[in-house]
Amino acid sequence: MALNALKRICRRLLQPFQKSLRYKLMLLMVVIAVLPLSMVTLFATRTTKHSLSEEVVRSNESRMEWSARYFDEKFEQLQAVTYSLLLDKNLFPNVNGSVNDEVSSPQELDAYTTARLWSLYNANNKNIAQISLYLKSKQRVYTADKDASRTTDNLLTHAADWNAISRKRESVDKLTSNRPGTFTIVRSMNRFENREVLGGVTIDVRWSMMRSVMDMVHSEPNSQVLILDSQGNEMYNPYGQKFTVDPEIVRNAIAHPTMPGNLELKKGFLFYQPTLSGRLWIVKFIPIEYVTQGASSTMNFSLVTALIFIILAIVISIVTAYFTTKPIIRLTKSMKALEIQNFDVGLQRIRTDEIGTLERRFNSMLARIRELIQTEYKAKIEKRTAQVKAMQAQVNPHFLHNALQSIGGIALSRNVPEIYEHVRAISDLFRYAIRMQADLVTVADEMEHVRNYLQIQKLRFQQMIEVHLDVDEDCLHCAIPKFSLQPIVENCFIHGLEGKMETWSIVIRAEKVLDEVEITIADNGVGIAGDRLERIRKQLGLAVEMRSEGDSMGMGNVNARLKLMFGESYGLYVDSAEGTGTTVKLLIPAEGMPSEEESA
Repeated sequence: MALNALKRICRRLLQPFQKSLRYKLMLLMVVIAVLPLSMVTLFATRTTKHSLSEEVVRSNESRMEWSARYFDEKFEQLQAVTYSLLLDKNLFPNVNGSVNDEVSSPQELDAYTTARLWSLYNANNKNIAQISLYLKSKQRVYTADKDASRTTDNLLTHAADWNAISRKRESVDKLTSNRPGTFTIVRSMNRFENREVLGGVTIDVRWSMMRSVMDMVHSEPNSQVLILDSQGNEMYNPYGQKFTVDPEIVRNAIAHPTMPGNLELKKGFLFYQPTLSGRLWIVKFIPIEYVTQGASSTMNFSLVTALIFIILAIVISIVTAYFTTKPIIRLTKSMKALEIQNFDVGLQRIRTDEIGTLERRFNSMLARIRELIQTEYKAKIEKRTAQVKAMQAQVNPHFLHNALQSIGGIALSRNVPEIYEHVRAISDLFRYAIRMQADLVTVADEMEHVRNYLQIQKLRFQQMIEVHLDVDEDCLHCAIPKFSLQPIVENCFIHGLEGKMETWSIVIRAEKVLDEVEITIADNGVGIAGDRLERIRKQLGLAVEMRSEGDSMGMGNVNARLKLMFGESYGLYVDSAEGTGTTVKLLIPAEGMPSEEESA
């Protein structure tokens, strides 16, 4: 009984689909639209978290590698300070058995040592908090810091026990962190023959010199960054955060002295990177909440978007099926007549049902086609007229170019080469403007245009300006938008150099870096104030129609053209300091000029 009732209900539900093509088409279109979209949404929600995790790993591995290189470079600079003391023959004359008589008396040696330490400290006081020198021959420690230079007979310092070290015949080269905010480099000076300790150097280095690279590594707001020694002991915690990873896990991870890597833990991602040949480790931990939070927002957005599109697909499917189930023979015949360019096939009798909407749209389309044909015909006539006017407009620049050439020839014939060179530069500027119709030129052409512009400027300013161009030959055939460099060079004169009394200097360099070309234009002008520099950078980041007029107008146009032609990853970058000058970097892809077919 219940089975029969169920069958009757199913038959009633399926009856409309069996009798009506409209309902069959509706059902088919709904399935076709909804099923793939649902499958794609489910797949996207599953892969979003994995993709985000991979992106986190890739970006942080790159940051960790760059930070290690920065540490190595800074440490080499500090090592150079220690070597300058350890290799000073006035301080250690007997390191190889020889004797140096340049500093003879003990008083002269004390004065020389104090002055030497004080000069090294003053030269490096931004990074060095204190520098000490131990001389075994004097049994004394010399120290220089922000207070003054001083000496002491107490050989037990906060970083080293020189009395104990001098009794051992072994070299000492270590890093310690005994004071907050600093780490200490300890190096001994040993005689070459028997390894006897002759003295040593300790340098207290401020961790703040590494703060910029630590900020780069600390890219996620809730990430944790530490500097550890090779045994896993904390050397520096720049942000004062509690490290939530088990110390034993960290020690096992950094057990290999030179192998960087990462671990995916239940709590998050652990990254570790050796530096200074494994003596220090940069360790970073990103909680899993960072990944899940980003993935959750992405997945929620995907689900909401998918739901909206599913509803929209269902509605469109139903509406489309409803309007396409009526006879459309008359409309089809009219369309066939339109294919043979018969435009007198407008439908006079418009139906009152759904197909009538299509018939009215067909009549509207037919009228629009007639208008477009007339508009296209008028546009062709206007185009021909504009071409004639453009050809006429080129007569004046060509005439001026030829006139300048004639003046240059007269100057050369009368043995005035300086006038000829300046006239030639002006003439080449006009020729550059009228001969090239394409938006893209080669770097070589653009550089030649800049040289001509600078030649004219040197006529104005004579010996006040020095120009240096350094262009990599690999860049000469790369494509660049026309008139990209002159507005930037012109800004050097207008905003940077005018008003400066000293010699003006403009340096233009072009070099190929991997698959990109970097063109740098630097001047030694008055520079840009910090707030004004921020406004210029903000203006460069805005769309062209949102940008206000100002100092960055010319650079803004160049920046907009670069992004339009090559993509958002290319453009202009401005760096300046008030009183020291301005540097503008232009970044383009290292691509040659397109062929005529491609440009067409």
